[in-house]
Amino acid sequence: MKKDVSFAPRRHGISPLIGGFIGISYPVLLTAISLSVGFRRAGDMGEFAATLAASVLFLIAAPTAWVLSFSFIDVTRFTVLVFGIVTSFPIWYILGVALARGSGDWLVFIRRYVVVCVTWTAFNLVAIAVVASLTA
Repeated sequence: MKKDVSFAPRRHGISPLIGGFIGISYPVLLTAISLSVGFRRAGDMGEFAATLAASVLFLIAAPTAWVLSFSFIDVTRFTVLVFGIVTSFPIWYILGVALARGSGDWLVFIRRYVVVCVTWTAFNLVAIAVVASLTA
């Protein structure tokens, strides 16, 4: 009787924990870029445009921040930031875990993650453009 015994390390795919933390990397990067603009300074039109772009980046990173955009909810900028981060980053983490469990190796994981990030960003930009054209 012959048994196939191999001492080579077995690959069980990507660790879901690492995949989850990589899943958070894109919204963390967008949030860091959006927070680098500075909210408390008065500036010229260039800083106004940068602040507007930063808010769009933050809404792409934290899509649940739209919940606080209703006119009857009176919130501060800090509340919007904290609410968006606390509610959106777990969604990105779960996405990273799901992609890690479905991927066999790192190349497939990174490719799928980049496709998801690019698709999500493009979808949001198109949605913002449609809303802007409807209100104009």
